[in-house]
Amino acid sequence: MNERINFNILALVGASTATIVENAVTSVGACGLRVDGGETAIQAVESGDKVDLVLLDPDSLSMATADGIAFLKAACPSCEIALLLGDHDITMDVELMRLGAYDSLPNPPSVDELVSLIRGLMEKNEMERENRAMVEALGQGRAQTIISHSPEMEKVLSMAARAAKSDSTVLITGESGTGKELVARAIHLAGPRRHKAFVPVNIAALQENLIESELFGHVKGAFTGAMADRTGRFALADGGTLFIDEIGEVPPGIQVKLLRVLQFGTYERVGENTPRDSDVRIIAATNRDLEAEVRAGRFRADLYYRVNVVPVSLPALRDHRADIPYLVDYFIKKCATKNRKPIKSITGEAMARIMRYPFPGNVRELENVLERGVVLCRGDYLTETDIFLPSEADREDETAPMLAGGYDEAMSDFEKGFLSRVLERNAHNKSAAARELGINERRLRYRLKVLGIE
Repeated sequence: MNERINFNILALVGASTATIVENAVTSVGACGLRVDGGETAIQAVESGDKVDLVLLDPDSLSMATADGIAFLKAACPSCEIALLLGDHDITMDVELMRLGAYDSLPNPPSVDELVSLIRGLMEKNEMERENRAMVEALGQGRAQTIISHSPEMEKVLSMAARAAKSDSTVLITGESGTGKELVARAIHLAGPRRHKAFVPVNIAALQENLIESELFGHVKGAFTGAMADRTGRFALADGGTLFIDEIGEVPPGIQVKLLRVLQFGTYERVGENTPRDSDVRIIAATNRDLEAEVRAGRFRADLYYRVNVVPVSLPALRDHRADIPYLVDYFIKKCATKNRKPIKSITGEAMARIMRYPFPGNVRELENVLERGVVLCRGDYLTETDIFLPSEADREDETAPMLAGGYDEAMSDFEKGFLSRVLERNAHNKSAAARELGINERRLRYRLKVLGIE
């Protein structure tokens, strides 16, 4: 028997369709199905009953369909609405989805269509729940947050959320500036060790002869200049999480000692022969290809396997450009508040310039560019003259559309160009394009219709 999952469905449908809905719900394993009509259903929503999905046959309403959608979304903002439409009119479909409907199905729908819809929403709800927990956990620890509106970053957050539930070692990979420490902190704050310390150490920032002492500590007189005992990062992180950034820079001799901690949970301070117990979770990060480093003999294979228990790969900013407008908005507000500047937003031309630039320094570089722009800006909006980028930013970049006009137009133009390129990559197969984007095909068709893409 399938495990029953807490997913509540309100079906405002006729008797014949109700049987199909019941069969689909039984097949999926969801619980909380309620089949109602008219005023009874309205009362259920008004009373605050938890509803995840409303299956709505417009003929069951005593009001206009658009009014019914508006009422349901106002009474229960978190619920999704799927319309059962008899005469399938794409124009009406697009308009109703614009008003807040999530999807539409033929009326009556097949069991398979309903199963696909319900399963997709259940997976979406679980991913959003995990991702909210990650972002909220991060917000509790720092004034920064993770911006995630693209399928690429949603996958990262979903993987990080699953990693947070365990106590296993995590390896975060990605180019410099992609936010590896931010994700590491989120994993720590959403995990079982969140009430203990999160201790970061950047190996690349240390002199090679000081790395061992920094990690494990030393006793007085252990080497020239050791004038007193020193507590290492492992001891400082006891009970919590040690974040080892740029682990690929650890020298071979110290790799052996790291391996010992991971295998046996013990280490020795420099100049001391007494083993000390270590109770820490290790999250490591690197911008190197550690598999290539292993093949080249620069990184121990056994340490790599111990570190790479749960891999989390962060995409470069150029690979999730859909997040750039949201990042721009976030950083402008953050930097304007920090510098006490009354800046509202950015012009379309300035956004176009940003979208053309490949940002080899990733999110960190984008934030620096915007902070400088905010500091130098003399008006209410960042303009092209406030955005300082290397000369290659001014060349035409086929990976981003030319944007013009206001902010909303810039966003719309970018989405149109982005979806057009995804369609081209998939030979205009909308099902394949939707899979790549991580959305359902009906939602993709809706966006294509709105944007006028054939």
